[in-house]
Amino acid sequence: MSLDPNGVTQSVEETSPSTADSLVITQTRAARLEPGAVQMLSKSPGERAHYIEQDRMIICPASKSVLVQAAWMFNERPHGRARGFVVTSKPGNGKSSLAGAVQRELKPYDGGAGPCVLSISMSGVRDARTVYGRLMELLGSPARISHRLSDREMLAVRLLKAVNCRLLVLDEVQDLLQGSEREQQRALEGIKFLMNQLSLPVLAFGTDKAAQAFASDPHLAARFTEIQLPAWKADNTLANFLATYERFLPLAKASNLAEQQKVAFLAKVSGGVLDVIVQRLQNAALMAIRDGTECITLQLLEKAVSRPTDWALEQFKGVK
Repeated sequence: MSLDPNGVTQSVEETSPSTADSLVITQTRAARLEPGAVQMLSKSPGERAHYIEQDRMIICPASKSVLVQAAWMFNERPHGRARGFVVTSKPGNGKSSLAGAVQRELKPYDGGAGPCVLSISMSGVRDARTVYGRLMELLGSPARISHRLSDREMLAVRLLKAVNCRLLVLDEVQDLLQGSEREQQRALEGIKFLMNQLSLPVLAFGTDKAAQAFASDPHLAARFTEIQLPAWKADNTLANFLATYERFLPLAKASNLAEQQKVAFLAKVSGGVLDVIVQRLQNAALMAIRDGTECITLQLLEKAVSRPTDWALEQFKGVK
């Protein structure tokens, strides 16, 4: 007796051995891979490669904690004193991906009347005018050069009220530190004005120095709590992440990425940076397809510093 992918018991006594073997293989792959990865196994190498290269957000305990806090900020009733969190980590540890996940998990702005989450980048911001201008641009009312600061303040507040913005997400907050002390203060004034005027909670993301961006303003420093995303190390958290990530790799054989040796190697070679881990996994998966091994071994991980250099690019033609 055997189980089909839908869990229905069926007899295979009258099935040829080759068909029965194929059925068992299909069931095994369906158990260890996500449905999309199973479907990709029958595709061309180029299609499988593009699937492997896709960005994926896998929720770990630290990122789940951020998502929970974001949900509280979004759903709780407005406070007279709006609060904020600043999420910090080393570069390449998935802060921007997590910022995007916050919007997807809650409700990104879609042109309607909300409630919604809005997100802007603080890269290059040197004053409040730019903060308001980016919000106005996002909400379909681009700022004009002729707009005075007070005009932008009024328009930004009006627009945020109209869309019922319940949470403001700020990415790349550490870039505020690149400006002069005066420029930092002017940019922070814009953030503080919105928090005060609208009782608007703020969730900020940046590198390990991002919390310093709020330290120069005593009022904001008192409102913001820092959440640090820890560096990845050889523990159960990384093993669970690797086991989950393997489910998205369309390889015919099991790689057992959560094995102790592989976990320890990836933690060491990456320096605890998630982007390095993911790139090494993607490179190794592509090599496994190219050389026909169809699984990621420790030896392959050691070699997978870059994309395969001897893989003909012709096979990617026409693949979107």
